[in-house]
Amino acid sequence: MIWRFASLAGFLLLGGCMYLTPTGIADAPKPLPNTYTFAHLEAFSLINTHKTAGDHIIGWITGKDCSSPRAERGDAYCMDWPGKPAPPQQVYCYSTLARPSCYAQPYNEGNDRLIGFVPASTPIR
Repeated sequence: MIWRFASLAGFLLLGGCMYLTPTGIADAPKPLPNTYTFAHLEAFSLINTHKTAGDHIIGWITGKDCSSPRAERGDAYCMDWPGKPAPPQQVYCYSTLARPSCYAQPYNEGNDRLIGFVPASTPIR
């Protein structure tokens, strides 16, 4: 069974290397590189991520967030990545006459009704 999938995968992978011509099977023509290809990729990266392709490479090497447009505005070229946000606090909400009242700790006053409880998130290792 695995050999069927392996042979199918091999056929599909190698199928992109050849194509049919009127005279038979031939190598696929190699397109010449377009002079605007790198400019298009650079513009695509800059529009979508606000970073150039070089910024992505330098950021990958240094492990920081690097951006040329940010440096042009006067900020630092490379900055540390922002830390994780603080986990949300526990919230206990009780029904009252108008809106629910919410507290950080349980409010145990006689006839109060707990209508909602949002536990603090547990850290993921």
